Parts: sequence; C-alpha cells; structure tokens
Amino acid sequence: MRLLKFMGKVLAFPVTLIVTVIQWLFTFLVGLSSVIFNLLAGLFLLIAVLSLLFGISTWTEALRPVLAAFIVFMIPVIGQGITAVFVVIREGLSDFIWS
Repeated sequence: MRLLKFMGKVLAFPVTLIVTVIQWLFTFLVGLSSVIFNLLAGLFLLIAVLSLLFGISTWTEALRPVLAAFIVFMIPVIGQGITAVFVVIREGLSDFIWS
C-alpha cells in the first residue's frame, strides 16, 4: 500500500506542475482581460446614460447598452471562477503529495 501511495505521489507531481502553469496562465489572462473589459463596459454604460440624459434614446433603448455592459463586465468574473477551480485542484494535488 505504501508503494502505491508513493507511485501516486510521483505521478501527481507532473500533473501539479501542469495545473500550476494553467493557473498562472488563467490568472494573467483574467487580469489583462478584466482591465480591457471593464473599460469597455464602462464605455457602454456611459453611452447609455448620456444618450438617456440628452434625450437621444428612450428608457427601453438605453437598456440594451446597459445589458451589453453587464455581460461584458461578467466575462472576467466567470474567468475568475474558472481560475478558482484550478486553484482548488492544485491545492488538492499538493496536499496529496505532501501527505
């Protein structure tokens, strides 16, 4: 049984390295995309509010860019959730290796 656990730890180590690299990649991409997407969402929201204030559009027409801004804003949040899954997997593998 001890031999099987040792073999499992040896096989889990490269998987841990791969998952760590994927986690770093996702963290970088989420950080970069959150800046870009938050600026884009803010621009959509600003356009919707200003067009409503200047009377260019009605409430129902102004809701479309607000909805688009919300969807664009949520893309990095979903990416953070996916990154959290990789963190949990990496922590589980790390705990198995160190046990």
